[in-house]
Amino acid sequence: MALWSAAGGRRTVDGMTPEQRAAKRAADLDEATARLTVAGTVGLALRDHRRRLGLSQRAYAAMRGWPASRIARLETGAARFALGDVVEALDGTGFGLALVRHRDGDAGAAEVVGSGSWSETELVARVRDGSRRFPARHETHAVVDPPNWWWHREFFRGLVPEPQWYAPRPAQAPWALPRDDDVA
Repeated sequence: MALWSAAGGRRTVDGMTPEQRAAKRAADLDEATARLTVAGTVGLALRDHRRRLGLSQRAYAAMRGWPASRIARLETGAARFALGDVVEALDGTGFGLALVRHRDGDAGAAEVVGSGSWSETELVARVRDGSRRFPARHETHAVVDPPNWWWHREFFRGLVPEPQWYAPRPAQAPWALPRDDDVA
């Protein structure tokens, strides 16, 4: 609803000119964009998918085989869900989650981290029973020749398979403080 002011010019009911209203909307958009979190973005992605299908929350939930309350909670607070549930919710929507690495000193520039971004040792290397990774603080290497201790302690006894990976211990633990007798 537009009004004409005594000073001349068009004003809206709240007393703003169209230019002031456009500037306020731009400022509101900037503020909302700055506050947007990953969880909020997930909610917007689900709403976008639902809007493209032309479905209400209830109809969308029925199509996905979920309770309507789950859709409402995902759209308003996806942070309360486990990561696997969020990934499942985004499946089939045309959206997905991505891990990004920020470049040093530039919080705005980021690159998507894909499976090819990790070293072979991070993806494949496990202790011999395969139950866990090597400690992150140790540099892990592929075994070319099994170490001497393996031949003497395990090969001749036939206990376990040959190690495929090893992580030599550093000369001094990186977290250890120097002793008084080490200081010159």
